[in-house]
Amino acid sequence: MLKAIDMKKVINYMNGRPLRITLAMCCLVLASCSKFLDETPKGSITPQSFYKTANDLQLAETALALQFNLAFNQVTAPYYAGDDIAAKRNGNKIDFSDFDVFNANSSNSRMTSWWNAFYGTIKSANSLLANYNSATEATADQKNNAGGYAYFMRAISYFYLTRTWGEVPMPVDNSINDNRPNAKVADIYTLIVDDLQKAETMLPDHWTGPAKQNGVDVLPTKGSAKALLANVYLTMAGWPLKQANKYALAAAKAKEVIDNKATWGYTLLTNFSDLWKFSNRFNTEAVYACYFNKTTPNATWGNGNMMAPNPYAPDYEEGGWEDGFGEISFFNRFPAGPRKDATYQKDYYVKNDPANVVDWQHTLQKHPYFLKYREDDQYNWSNHKAGDWWSSATSFVIRYSEVLLTYAEAQAMSAGPDANAYLAINQVRQRAGLTPLPEGLSQTDFRNAVVAERGWEFAGEFGIRWFDLVRTETVQQANSLRDAGEVALINHPSDAGHTYYWAPIPFVK
Repeated sequence: MLKAIDMKKVINYMNGRPLRITLAMCCLVLASCSKFLDETPKGSITPQSFYKTANDLQLAETALALQFNLAFNQVTAPYYAGDDIAAKRNGNKIDFSDFDVFNANSSNSRMTSWWNAFYGTIKSANSLLANYNSATEATADQKNNAGGYAYFMRAISYFYLTRTWGEVPMPVDNSINDNRPNAKVADIYTLIVDDLQKAETMLPDHWTGPAKQNGVDVLPTKGSAKALLANVYLTMAGWPLKQANKYALAAAKAKEVIDNKATWGYTLLTNFSDLWKFSNRFNTEAVYACYFNKTTPNATWGNGNMMAPNPYAPDYEEGGWEDGFGEISFFNRFPAGPRKDATYQKDYYVKNDPANVVDWQHTLQKHPYFLKYREDDQYNWSNHKAGDWWSSATSFVIRYSEVLLTYAEAQAMSAGPDANAYLAINQVRQRAGLTPLPEGLSQTDFRNAVVAERGWEFAGEFGIRWFDLVRTETVQQANSLRDAGEVALINHPSDAGHTYYWAPIPFVK
């Protein structure tokens, strides 16, 4: 059953930090929730009275960004099924661990927020799509950009939903129907592609005003839509649709982004570690990202998030929450170099004693912990605080490095691993401190090398590794390498039968 986000929790979340949003914006966020959206609204903010000016459209865009950000303010349970991240099996970490050991059920509370955030975004996007052309006091470009943004946000929300849960409800208007049937996966992808094809023509190359920070576009652009469409095509070429003709489309669309990267200002940062510095949270590798501000919230990107030191720090050694840590086998396979050094913490300070430092093998949990979301420019004990759980870290949704790797894989699978495919992956490898891939790899070996590279490049990042395992039908294969130091699997996935490939549909009262 489709259920909208619990707004009581959202309002508490907003009240926990001083979020500066207007009454109109609050009403727009509330309008994303079916329990709060009446067919004949009694309040003063209605489509007839609101969608009139350019400022109204900007408020609607902001509300949409705030809604989507709720999905990316912490790592979400279903992606613990990937081989890059794990959780200990006790206390309130059980819901994370249940996915790690393939034992999750529909009552898993740690996945429901993800489901709710995306459907809230879809509801807001549908409202904007139904009304943006009514803004008689906005210019044609302003209306066009607003419509393109709504199409992008609806598409990306359905992309995450169907990759995670498979067949899901697919509302495309504001009618209230909590019992609508699930849509077929192929039909969901048809909508996603159609929405993104509209978005790539309607979105601007750049935004102005508060949607532009330090020269970086906070909202998605034409380049963002093209990059997302490339990833969608790549996914459609794999399981479950297995439409091999989509590889060529993925390669062509990713090549558009690569060839025109200067138009949107995309670059591959020289140092991987620079991606995670607080001082560099607006950077040119972000093709699309969710932005947060825990100290001086701004309505354009909202409040803080939990991609902070404490949630992913060790408990015994540093007083962290241990919401997740790196899987041992994946860590051991991860090639040494500056990328690995920036991905995982090396030194652990025991019992608040800066002189007592151990490596990950000598922590209580005997796991490596992620360093990516430490927020500080340089993590060390002197700037770690026991209550440091709220962050302004950027949550990257699409990075330029992913565009390069999408192109490399798609080009190899459509036309063979040619010089351009090698050039794309080797740019990512060079930054990671690795040697170029050996020449003359077979199509299969090249593709496997790219998928492995994606795993290392995006370790612990919002399900990217998990989605790769699913579309390449290698979930069972990856888990066959599971280290004996991990919690034993309760159930076992099957690549042949695709068991445990999709999360259970959330059960909500």
